[in-house]
Amino acid sequence: MLTSIPICYLMSLNIPKWVIQAIDKLRRAFMWKGRAQVNDGHCPITWSWITQPLELGGLGIHNLDTRGWASQMRWLWLRKTQPNRPWAAFDT
Repeated sequence: MLTSIPICYLMSLNIPKWVIQAIDKLRRAFMWKGRAQVNDGHCPITWSWITQPLELGGLGIHNLDTRGWASQMRWLWLRKTQPNRPWAAFDT
């Protein structure tokens, strides 16, 4: 839930960096304290470690910036390789 809703929007929209940073701020606060706001100094591990895959020792929380870029590239690839699909006419 922390990531699924933003990823849906990231697939089709160019969301500005500041919006992604605001969403990440909320996700960080929830991970550290279970609420929407947290003061500095309550972060026992780095966010870059949390966003690593489980196989690499992270928690598997998606990096929204990277995931958004990858989703948009996949969308473009599918439009190019499967032009007869109904959704291929939609712009990103």
